[in-house]
Amino acid sequence: MFSSSESIAIEQHSATPSVSRTTKGTANVEGRLTSPVARVPESTASAGGITIKGHTIKTFAYTTDAAVIRNTNADAILAVYPFTGEPVITQALLIVAQQPVFVGVGGGTTTGTRVVELAMVAEMQGAAGVVINSPAPAETVEAAMNSIDIPVIATVTADDEITEEKILAGAAIINVAAGANTTSVVRGIRAHHPEIPILASCGSTDINIASTLEAGADALTWTPPSAQLLQTQMMARYRGETPEG
Repeated sequence: MFSSSESIAIEQHSATPSVSRTTKGTANVEGRLTSPVARVPESTASAGGITIKGHTIKTFAYTTDAAVIRNTNADAILAVYPFTGEPVITQALLIVAQQPVFVGVGGGTTTGTRVVELAMVAEMQGAAGVVINSPAPAETVEAAMNSIDIPVIATVTADDEITEEKILAGAAIINVAAGANTTSVVRGIRAHHPEIPILASCGSTDINIASTLEAGADALTWTPPSAQLLQTQMMARYRGETPEG
């Protein structure tokens, strides 16, 4: 049986690039081929997070790119796409993901009973939660909540009566996707609903991230760079060129 001495083990770990320890005492282990290009900004660590079934989630990577999903360090995946929801897509994403997946089940193009059916199938497949698009009425949110045991995330674009109805319908989490108005919408919802978990898009700069959290967001939706963009940048480096952007 192989038995390495303590001195050799210490030497190996200190000399191996994939093993390190931060000044805060956190031990880090990386694969030798691990790439950091699809990792969330460090400033997102200041988010309070949303604890779902004992697991605290601070960052959701907003993507359906299988390669990016496999390589991001976001705490969860927000897999919403502009097509009719299909269980086969959900299954494919669940196969590659190493973190909880919250999958879109419609609410815009897909409406009514099909949304609830997709939510039920997603739960059976192993999704951590479902996301209902902003056009869906509160009745759809309520029907999904009554049909599944995983969280229903209701996407909203304004602090208005429709959002209020979705909260009253029992949405577990409110996902604010209001573009440039996201911060003000988060602040408005938080003012009269201090208890509701709020997920919000945050951009990519430290200033935007701090502003979104200060407004009252518990967790952040971050859009990672696409695999196509990363590949373009990689090829530019291989050619000795300076990548654009």
